[in-house]
Amino acid sequence: MSQQKLPKYFYSSKNLRLFYIASEPSGLRLSVPKKFFRLAVDRNKIKRQIKEIFRTNGLYFQKGCFIVMVYKPFCELSYREASFEIVKAVKSSLNNNKALK
Repeated sequence: MSQQKLPKYFYSSKNLRLFYIASEPSGLRLSVPKKFFRLAVDRNKIKRQIKEIFRTNGLYFQKGCFIVMVYKPFCELSYREASFEIVKAVKSSLNNNKALK
């Protein structure tokens, strides 16, 4: 994604914020800021967890790109809680067709 403005998010909580860009090629982009997670080990662990959640639950689509911005309270979630929150957010947006047209 080039230097363009992000669309309005379709899910937001104290842990993360999700965006969807239909015009981008399929994929997943993660933003885990160094400001909140100083150690690279922590940032990489969070990225691996989110990628695995998307992979195991089949949340990738043929067209469109998800952008996930992670906030500090995310590290307090267990894998199961994080998985539940992400899956719930993506699937509810599919059912409502608000963000994913």
